[in-house]
Amino acid sequence: MAAALAGSVSLTLAACGGGDAPEAAGGGGGSSTGSAEPVTVEVGVIPVIDVAVLYVGQEEGFFADRGITLNFNTGQGGAALVPSVVSGEYDIAFSNVISIMQAREQGLPLTIVGPAAASTGDADFGINMLMAVDPAIQDAGDLVGRTVGVNTLNNLSELMVDVAVEAAGGDPEEVKLAELSFPDQLVALASGDIDAFVCAEPFCSTAAANGARVIANPYDDLAPGEQITASVYFSTEQAIAEDPELFARLQEAIAESQAYAAANPDAVKAQLPNYTQLAPELIAELRLPEFRESIEPEDLGPMADAAVRFGILEEEPVLDEVVYVAD
Repeated sequence: MAAALAGSVSLTLAACGGGDAPEAAGGGGGSSTGSAEPVTVEVGVIPVIDVAVLYVGQEEGFFADRGITLNFNTGQGGAALVPSVVSGEYDIAFSNVISIMQAREQGLPLTIVGPAAASTGDADFGINMLMAVDPAIQDAGDLVGRTVGVNTLNNLSELMVDVAVEAAGGDPEEVKLAELSFPDQLVALASGDIDAFVCAEPFCSTAAANGARVIANPYDDLAPGEQITASVYFSTEQAIAEDPELFARLQEAIAESQAYAAANPDAVKAQLPNYTQLAPELIAELRLPEFRESIEPEDLGPMADAAVRFGILEEEPVLDEVVYVAD
């Protein structure tokens, strides 16, 4: 069963180029006038549901309307995409907000240019839920002395465990963490090697179909009823300074794509077969995150505060510097 679980949610790296695209932007190139020649923007993505919005926006012409063609470059994780953005190989890339804050704390001039996925604000359903099989585990407080799977230590998933366990009256320091990929977490949960995991779709739906239950909604514990942006698209301060007009157009296209995706969830699901190997029946059952049109610096406050409190960050980031807001 464990092998079947892993196989059913295996994600592949698909070739999703920009077709007959014009010359690449070269790290943010292109004219800063409204009549600029069409430019190709190199985008670093990973094969997750969140980035389907960009594919939707490309197909619907929201980027083309602004003289932009996206060329997708697929990597294994958001952190692995950072060097390519810093070097100028990619113009923008996908990551979670904690990774961006950590990078800035380490001296890398990364800045968020647009939102990707946000929590739902629904206590009964969210992103990055804590799930378990053992009936003795009723809430996150019962994870004390247990082992929880996270996809990356000292990052977003670990923070979600800390938040949920503390909210349930437990001591996060007494929870053991195991760093595993999402497919491997499903295998470990089925075999009993871990007691719970921090899920992300499609792994939430797959785990639920095989007997796992939601025991905590960390985002609701962090900020009840709020929609908190968890994943974003980022670039560097230098790239933006070199062509702010291009990045203003990118922000507009991302915002329009996000709004369209929020109103047309089937359009999002229709893109998933293009860059994943998710089974059609699984795609049909997926519950999507929220797709917000914009992100303001203050939106990251709850996440930043919690990251400092639990030692994921050393000090409070300057949020106005973390998020780029076009003039």
